[in-house]
Amino acid sequence: MTTRIAIIGTGVGPQGTKTPPKEIASIARVPYQPELIETRLSIFPGTPYQRGLAALGYVEAGIRAQDEGYGAAFINTFGDYGIAELKSALIIPVVGAGEAALTLAGTLGRKFAIVTIWAPSLNFIYAERLQACRMEDRCVGVFNVLIESEMPGQGVGEDPVAAMRAAKAHMIERIVAEANKAVAAGADTIILGCTCMAPIGALIASRMNVPVIEPMTAGYMACETALRLGVAQSKAAFAAPPAAALQAARDLVAGNATISPDEECGVCIVASAAE
Repeated sequence: MTTRIAIIGTGVGPQGTKTPPKEIASIARVPYQPELIETRLSIFPGTPYQRGLAALGYVEAGIRAQDEGYGAAFINTFGDYGIAELKSALIIPVVGAGEAALTLAGTLGRKFAIVTIWAPSLNFIYAERLQACRMEDRCVGVFNVLIESEMPGQGVGEDPVAAMRAAKAHMIERIVAEANKAVAAGADTIILGCTCMAPIGALIASRMNVPVIEPMTAGYMACETALRLGVAQSKAAFAAPPAAALQAARDLVAGNATISPDEECGVCIVASAAE
């Protein structure tokens, strides 16, 4: 019997299809069938506020996937947007690319570094993941390839992310240079800091003498492993919300916000009444 795995997020942007990224399709094993579930609230997480909006979109997509009978949900972004909320909301396994990559790095060496295509303005995403996964002490640093003026949308020259994904030599050299800086700083393992880097993961690994973890494939394989083991997130750690709260996520994304007063904080209500 085939078990469908919802891939939430493409690693690059909206695709308008259920076809998963080729890097995932190439490693999927029978009886698992990965399918892309796109978010209905698509936004680049350039600030903590935008990250919060992106997380809402991922939460709604995960709830929708469970509603549609998927057997597991894979959050296909290093930022693991909405992962704690989805682990609470869903009974099917939820795995995030960032969390899986960090966990794997912790088993392969003593100190790792994150090498990312993105500029330092997005490092708050890595800081959150490292703190949430309790990996700050294992990370020697985040090494950024781009500077702020090179970020997509700045209107300066070629799109560096597209050039990277096309494996253009100058971008590969820049990524390898940052990875070598990380090794010189004490890293014995490298994690690529975005699932958008999946197309060049094997190429970067071939240029390094330490393990290189590509989070899209590492995370997806962890998702299949959870299914094979028959395990999912602990509800002792991620308590299930009431059904009405799940509906609230659906309504918020659809533009029909209907959160019951019963879900408000009783302490705040009492305080307000007393004033």
